[in-house]
Amino acid sequence: MAFVVAAGLVPALRAPALRFGLVDKPCNRKRHNGSVPLTGGMAMFVAFLAAMLFDMGELTNYLGLLVGMSVLLIVGVLDDLLDLRAAFKLIIQVLVTTTVVLWTGLEINHLGQIFGPAFGNVGLGPFSVPFTVLCMVFVINVINMADGVDGLAGGVGLIVLCMLAAVGFLSDAPLALSTISLVLATAVAGFLVWNMRFPFRKRAAAFMGDAGSMMLGFAIAWLAIAMATYEGSSVYRVTIAWILLIPCMDTFALTVRRLSRGKSPMAPDRTHLHHVIQRCHFSVTATVAAIHLMVLASGLVGILAWQMGWPQWILFALAAGAMVGYTGLLLVAHRLIRWRTRRLRYAAPRVEKVG
Repeated sequence: MAFVVAAGLVPALRAPALRFGLVDKPCNRKRHNGSVPLTGGMAMFVAFLAAMLFDMGELTNYLGLLVGMSVLLIVGVLDDLLDLRAAFKLIIQVLVTTTVVLWTGLEINHLGQIFGPAFGNVGLGPFSVPFTVLCMVFVINVINMADGVDGLAGGVGLIVLCMLAAVGFLSDAPLALSTISLVLATAVAGFLVWNMRFPFRKRAAAFMGDAGSMMLGFAIAWLAIAMATYEGSSVYRVTIAWILLIPCMDTFALTVRRLSRGKSPMAPDRTHLHHVIQRCHFSVTATVAAIHLMVLASGLVGILAWQMGWPQWILFALAAGAMVGYTGLLLVAHRLIRWRTRRLRYAAPRVEKVG
């Protein structure tokens, strides 16, 4: 049902979106052709809610998730219509996540044995709530920043949600957590029917917009934390980090790069991972496929390492090394490109004007 409703709502909402101006127009950063309806977020949420209504008992147990998704969806629609300031959206994200964390008691109270068994579980103490809010806001913006080319953010969300469902089944988590993950994943798949590029369609027919990316990012953050922190959970905290490693790595590196240049972390640019891959002369389809494969591979590494009983500190060290290494490469690559550009400019032969 979630798939069918989402796939049916996206084209059904096209006419109202065009009438009310809920469209994404091309500009210097957005190089699609024509105005594209921003209907994906609403279609996914309605599809998810419609499917979950078949089990109202489970739905009422997760009101915090639904309220957070609803508020961020509304704020996202307003942003898609009015182009709200980034600082305002960030404040709303902090308020929503803080409210949900305090209301539901969903929090990360320790990080696991990331420094080895000798140190035990690294507890967060009084910082557990702020850390949980920080993680949730970060993941919301991770999905938002991944929404840069056709099919990328939706595909990342689909893979992550399926991985979280697999973790739930393997760890004997409450069945509702895996069910919610899979229902939302199928809603995302319904949207991707119109957002992915296919041989019969060279461009996306609809985008999820900020409404979809913030709503989806919040849901993924909530489910990831719930999978790791339910009572009796056996999953490594760092396994969840591996499932989200690739998009988080990209966002972390971008944030460091922008701060190093004196810019706001929310300032837009064209140095995302998908931009880097496209500059290597890969097509949009190949770029999206490459990133999806990386997300799938990193998630499988985290899950298999957990199932095989690898030490948590090894997984943590590898993940931290990947994030720091990519951040360093992005910073150095930027400097090398500027140096190379200057060399080419100065080395270019000067043409004297005649007459």
